[in-house]
Amino acid sequence: MADIVLEQLASSHAVLSEDEKELGVCMVDIGGGTTDIAIFAEGAIKYTSVISLGGNQLTNDIAVGLRTPFAEAEKIKQKYGCCLASLVGKEDKIEVPSVGGRKPRELSRNVLCEILGPRMEEIFSLVNREIIKSGLEDAIASGVVITGGSSILEGIPELAEQIFNLPVRRGLPQKIGGLIDVVKSPVYATGVGLVVYGSRNSGSREFPTGKPEANLFGSVFGRMKSWFREFF
Repeated sequence: MADIVLEQLASSHAVLSEDEKELGVCMVDIGGGTTDIAIFAEGAIKYTSVISLGGNQLTNDIAVGLRTPFAEAEKIKQKYGCCLASLVGKEDKIEVPSVGGRKPRELSRNVLCEILGPRMEEIFSLVNREIIKSGLEDAIASGVVITGGSSILEGIPELAEQIFNLPVRRGLPQKIGGLIDVVKSPVYATGVGLVVYGSRNSGSREFPTGKPEANLFGSVFGRMKSWFREFF
């Protein structure tokens, strides 16, 4: 069984409530390479957009700014990442591995905030521009829901509220059973959303059967028709 699903639609199944979709909400999914935007109102998607900045750019900024390998920069982002200096104690320190066999260095965590803060401000400013471009800024009564791997950074909701001037919350997968503690994180929003979507549509005739080659065009065409029904 296989299907093609719009990524924003998949994530929305995991992190948005039906009330939010009905009242109006903007979902911002910060992925590795891109930031995906979806605006819902009256229970359906009204606008989508993609910004070519995401978590990988944040990691690269850390790697360059702290002169540390990319893999170590990713670990630092996940463990110590914060985008608001006001949330960091003056005495907070982080250990930064060096390159070329040099000894690790100890730096103030504020240095990390000075790297991540401006980049997140840039991403949120670009998202805000897309919201204004959509003409739906007055329809987002429920505010903004931020999900995706980089939304786990400390200070994300507070910084976003300053830029959007709207209520902001992190989008965690909802209404899931089983290993809830394992997947209840923004990191798994799209994956959980795909599972939820699949369970809701498992009986749909638009799910192809038989040889993948024979069903590829039909699957894509069928999903495009389905997306348009959900949009309008």
